[in-house]
Amino acid sequence: MKRDAHSISIVRKNFGKKNSAAALILVSLFSLMGLMGLIIDWKSGLCGIVLVALLYLIYRIVQFQYFIWFIISSLIASYFLSEWLEIAFLQLVITSVCISFIFLIKPYYNDYIKPDDFEVFYLDRKQLRCLATFEDGDYKGYAINPKNYLKRYETVQIKGITCVKNHITIAVGDLLVRPRELSVDDVDQIWDYLNIHFPTMLDQKDDMQRNKLKENRYYMHKFFIFSPVMILAPIIYFFGNNGSDKRFTYCCLLLMILLPIIISKSLRKKNKE
Repeated sequence: MKRDAHSISIVRKNFGKKNSAAALILVSLFSLMGLMGLIIDWKSGLCGIVLVALLYLIYRIVQFQYFIWFIISSLIASYFLSEWLEIAFLQLVITSVCISFIFLIKPYYNDYIKPDDFEVFYLDRKQLRCLATFEDGDYKGYAINPKNYLKRYETVQIKGITCVKNHITIAVGDLLVRPRELSVDDVDQIWDYLNIHFPTMLDQKDDMQRNKLKENRYYMHKFFIFSPVMILAPIIYFFGNNGSDKRFTYCCLLLMILLPIIISKSLRKKNKE
């Protein structure tokens, strides 16, 4: 930890080393599966290698939005090729995906062996930097590479800060930011720093409560949007004879698609008002 009259910085040595090792193992396993697919069925393996090599060359040349169309076109071409060579299309696709992980082994290995000290928290009068996650899906990505979740904010955007044990909650604009990877000692040091340099931030309970209400409303909206799926799934099971009643099941599936869209638009319109 580095602390002076103008800033506070918290650094972790070899931060993310376990995550890099786990990612390297995962990439290696997928690559091994691709090589096994080549051994089991050499036709699909060779086609997969050619497909991955062509897509890699195209990726280096064209922009990403055009690259998506090349992927779709290659899948269609692979289907007709699998019919012509009499190989399983699904096996060809799986082998191609697994072989593509070979390109990731070197960068992930370099990231693993590189000694790296990483700053997990920084605050001064100009900016705040910290590790934070917001969406539910962020936690999966954070487990693989937490460094990608370093957030940056201007200090003038901070409305209030609360500290409880080893947890800090920061109201930044309309968001509630919860910095990660902080110990109890780190929080105590940050609290002391705030008491000296930003004492007014510790007394903004109204702003913190307002942002908390907005956060709760956001999660409630997500629950309302996906509630038709949670309700209609058991209805299909109990009243649609577990999908045997085709007409009833199709109607429920249609409602699963339409109702979330309608609810989402209604909530968005209500928020604007």
